[in-house]
Amino acid sequence: MAISPVPFQPYTGMIDPGSKRYQAAKAILDQGKTTKSEEQEKYKAKLEELRTLLRMLGKDTSVVDEMAKLYEGDEELAIRNIMGRLDEDGDLVNCYGVAGMDITGKDPSTFHKIIDVPEAARQDMFDMALREYVRDCGMGSGDTDRTAVFTRYQLSVKKSDRLMGTWTLEQYERCYNRAFYSMVKEANPQWQPGQKFDSSILKGITREEVERRIVQTVGESLMLTRGNEIDVKA
Repeated sequence: MAISPVPFQPYTGMIDPGSKRYQAAKAILDQGKTTKSEEQEKYKAKLEELRTLLRMLGKDTSVVDEMAKLYEGDEELAIRNIMGRLDEDGDLVNCYGVAGMDITGKDPSTFHKIIDVPEAARQDMFDMALREYVRDCGMGSGDTDRTAVFTRYQLSVKKSDRLMGTWTLEQYERCYNRAFYSMVKEANPQWQPGQKFDSSILKGITREEVERRIVQTVGESLMLTRGNEIDVKA
């Protein structure tokens, strides 16, 4: 079943200035204030020109003050909007409600690591990969439940394992698909991805059978073997 992004909602709880969530939100807000675009600065300058003109004409400048407030925005509302995108530790939550998946500024080598992934998550991925491989004739499509599988896994493990575990689960997925490809190709050497094939070729294949052929290689990746030989990289 496909999963849809969930719209972010402003934080509605009590604001504790000492909390990690608030402090992270405040830092993001302050950073935004110091990196305003040239266009925004021009807008402020225009407001000041309008204020000066109204004063010269002896007119009320309150309308400019209201416009300035709209420009500056309500800081508490801005803080709440940002806090709604953070968890209690101040970590960014993605659009599927999962924290710990932000890779901004991170060296890929810190999370491109193979770790233990629960059997249930691997089975979930295997079942999805097999179902979609048959449906799409070995050619991936945009209609996929991959995000739902990854999200279920991510929410089932501790936050510190989510990036590495997602990398690992993706490696398993590639190996599963490689195994499907090898079986169909062996049964029909002329077959090419995208062409229909007899789905009975893959009937009875199990995750355990495929995983007995998976090995970890240097470089923190997983590969499929054929007998004692390394097959094409998944």
